[in-house]
Amino acid sequence: MTDRTIYSESREIQTLYRPQVEQLGMELHHRSGGLEGQVDGDICQGRFQANPAGPHCLVIWHDITFLREMNFNEYAMTDYACLTLDESPAANPAPYGLQPCTKQEGNMVSLIQQAGSVTNRIPAGSRSRTRSICILPGYFMELENQWPGQVKGLFDAFRQPWPSDIALAASTALSKFALGRQGQTEFLIKAHIDLLLARLAQSPSAFVQSHEPSYDCDLVQQAKAHIQSHLGSDLSIDQIAQSLYVGRTRLCTAFRHQTGTSLARYIRERRMDQARHLLSSTGEDIAWIGRQVGYMRPSSFSAAFTRETGVAPIAWREGSNCIEQAPEIEAPAVTKAGHESSSDFT
Repeated sequence: MTDRTIYSESREIQTLYRPQVEQLGMELHHRSGGLEGQVDGDICQGRFQANPAGPHCLVIWHDITFLREMNFNEYAMTDYACLTLDESPAANPAPYGLQPCTKQEGNMVSLIQQAGSVTNRIPAGSRSRTRSICILPGYFMELENQWPGQVKGLFDAFRQPWPSDIALAASTALSKFALGRQGQTEFLIKAHIDLLLARLAQSPSAFVQSHEPSYDCDLVQQAKAHIQSHLGSDLSIDQIAQSLYVGRTRLCTAFRHQTGTSLARYIRERRMDQARHLLSSTGEDIAWIGRQVGYMRPSSFSAAFTRETGVAPIAWREGSNCIEQAPEIEAPAVTKAGHESSSDFT
């Protein structure tokens, strides 16, 4: 495959279309702000177009007829939200792999496509004609950072049925994306998608907010599990938020609401708990223990530990060892008469 790269695309975006068009033997060419391709071979015939909406979103339009039965493989580096308008003939609707999809208005579906590979068996003679908006978690994070508290739960909303007015707006947005249409600039495409997500976030049915308590609880539990398994790694709040596909503000707000403490404070406490455990249960040096809880410099670990506990790591270890090694004082024996038995007692 040869093409002129869309310079703003991320690797995650590339995996949403490059492996697929390579299977079809299609060549892509940069045209009208995106990539277009056409194939006319013994495996399939048809056309394809991909237009970016920033580094975290891609609109894909294709009309492919499969002349031979084949296994069609798709791959994604990360989970992503997808909205698809299926215009395939009724006899062979577009396959959605193993991912559960939500039926919206008409012939439109939404789903969360999970990371990894999906293989669909395509029968000979099938025609797949779809328009899709593929949105990576980074897109939602940018919205959350720009509009804190105003775009809650949008990623998860792709798993749920939408109100009819929102679904109609989504169908209208998708209908504006067509192969070869002039003026489909990245700026205009992103504007359509932002408007759709804004309406979704402010839906009067409050279907996103109605799931908020359980969503917050699940989100906090996922954050805690991530922290516990990555104590020795990067645990910046931005990194945690990105791994959970949620905005930083959303994550911090949910965590404080559910636990009564800040996320940063929780991370420090878990790291210090683990450090105390390692100091008292192993003979490893201070530098090694510091690295196990995310401090690459021994001085940084010692300073953080001292601030948290009031004593230096060495002093903590010595104190815990003294407690463990202190001999037990045998309690004096008690006679039947209730007197303590002692060689000094007469």
